[in-house]
Amino acid sequence: MSELETRKKLLVAESEVYRELLRMEVQTLKVYGLRTKRRMTSVSSYVPFVMSGLPFLTGLFGRKKGRAAGPSLKRMASLVMLGWKTYQRFSSSFNRTSSRRSEGTKTAAEEYLSKRL
Repeated sequence: MSELETRKKLLVAESEVYRELLRMEVQTLKVYGLRTKRRMTSVSSYVPFVMSGLPFLTGLFGRKKGRAAGPSLKRMASLVMLGWKTYQRFSSSFNRTSSRRSEGTKTAAEEYLSKRL
């Protein structure tokens, strides 16, 4: 078998691997889309946002006439705690780091090709 034919077979095998990976990724995106749609149409998904926003809204619009104009220490501490709890709750969804592969590991396509040949 010539070197050109070997290279051609490698490229065909690699394209098959990538085609299957693309199919899997599309399926994964469909599943995540359905899950997100189901979560966003549910009323219970908005309850944490509403509950965390109530103290802030009452602080802005619910001022009484007898209150001092400046923010009190108790109020500032409660806002800091609210921010900290909100950060703890939602930080995992915003801080997803992409996993980088190290130089020593093979990709799925490389592993597939090494097993095929």
